[in-house]
Amino acid sequence: MDLSPSVYPRKLKLSAIRALDAGETHAQVARRLQLSPKLLERWRAEWRAQGEAAFPGTGRRRPQVLANEQQRRAELERKVGQLTMENEFLKKALEHFREHHPPAVVNGSAACTAKSKKRSPRRRR
Repeated sequence: MDLSPSVYPRKLKLSAIRALDAGETHAQVARRLQLSPKLLERWRAEWRAQGEAAFPGTGRRRPQVLANEQQRRAELERKVGQLTMENEFLKKALEHFREHHPPAVVNGSAACTAKSKKRSPRRRR
């Protein structure tokens, strides 16, 4: 009894998915191709998730998939750089405000009444 995982060609997987899309049931296709219905479900889910990039073969990936991954990686690296710069700017701004501006009065009791007494009252006519 061979326990190693079976390798099915991409052509077989695509023909099985086309048969399912044409209206055949999982059981019918599985019986005809001598496969497990669960395996067909996995193939169909992979096809729906990845489209043409699904079923690349053993150990090989399509150049288009690699190009998309490299493009995505470059985009994420740019975003990390941008966020790093924003964090540094905000840290410096916070440090500046801590050094040059006194903290605001939280309860407002003494500071608020002192400011209101300094103003001259407005006259109403």
